Amino acid sequence: MGAGPIRDGLIREGTAQGVPPRQIVAPRPAAPTMHPKKVRGGVRLAAKDGAVCRAWSSQRWMRLVEELAPNEAMAEGLRYAQMGQARSLATDHGRITARVQGRLPAAYGVEVRLPVFEFGEWEHALASMAAEARHVAGLLAGDVPAVIEECFAPHGLRLFPSLASDLTVSCTCATANRAVRSALGMAHPEAPQSPWCKHVCCVMALVGDRLGSDPFLIFHLRGLAREDLLERFRQKRAVGGPGSDDAGAPGRPVPVYVPRLPGVDDAGATPGLERALGSFWTPGEALEALELPIREPEVSHVLLRRLGASPFEGTRFPLVGLLATCYDLIGRSARAEEAALPPADGHTPATPGDAPAADDAD
Repeated sequence: MGAGPIRDGLIREGTAQGVPPRQIVAPRPAAPTMHPKKVRGGVRLAAKDGAVCRAWSSQRWMRLVEELAPNEAMAEGLRYAQMGQARSLATDHGRITARVQGRLPAAYGVEVRLPVFEFGEWEHALASMAAEARHVAGLLAGDVPAVIEECFAPHGLRLFPSLASDLTVSCTCATANRAVRSALGMAHPEAPQSPWCKHVCCVMALVGDRLGSDPFLIFHLRGLAREDLLERFRQKRAVGGPGSDDAGAPGRPVPVYVPRLPGVDDAGATPGLERALGSFWTPGEALEALELPIREPEVSHVLLRRLGASPFEGTRFPLVGLLATCYDLIGRSARAEEAALPPADGHTPATPGDAPAADDAD
């Protein structure tokens, strides 16, 4: 009857003797739709108004995009970012990859590359950052100051890409559209002269938005993750630069502060352990002269800033804000109590309103 043998309840057509095998014709590719295909759960801009974050790091990142991208591609890319057309977005050292859904069934692949800094280049930049107290306080508190680029410029480095040569962008949209239009027999325009298509602009806008909430991402893109940067930064703060002739061997790290303990560092001033057993737990006289004043911190809520937002969702009160208020109240109370204590010599200082004693009067 022209049917093939029956196996597993299925009739295998085209397998009988003398019957040619059935030809499988590949389906025609789908033509581009008028509007982009909607993506469920795509990566989108965080702001409800659909604007890129207004933080300085976000605006600094988008400056180059606004200069290089055509106006139409820029506008459509922002619309894609608002709609959540990016199916995925990943960042790594020197590389950004994403899949952006357009008007074809398959998503386009977008890749953005930027050079990473070498170890020696990072050493110079970190040394410049460690020399500025404002950078120290900001970075350790989890903030990246807007003037951080000043630490890179003297060494010929650009933290944020500023020139067209600082970035390499690519997208598969031109190749995919050309192949589909050729298969359908449709005329297709020439490939655009600018590589900054709407899909690349969409990805750049999403990365800029992430920089607003995590400005340390720019360091990660340049080759140094946040934790690694802070660790090397702390090492730079703990160890000084190359030593001079009067500070030790040239090129040898010198501690920034070398404490001297009276009675310990003096040669011959410390008795042996056997002779000091009787007074081992007795504090020395220098303990009374030790001053530990309670001062207001230069940067408020450093620990809370490093911890970030509260992991508890749906709480009635903002936990971080409540803790910050508690820290401020406890700190002011402790400083007030210390100010009310009499000095160590036992004499109460005279206040401007105190009247002089009779014996001291003229």
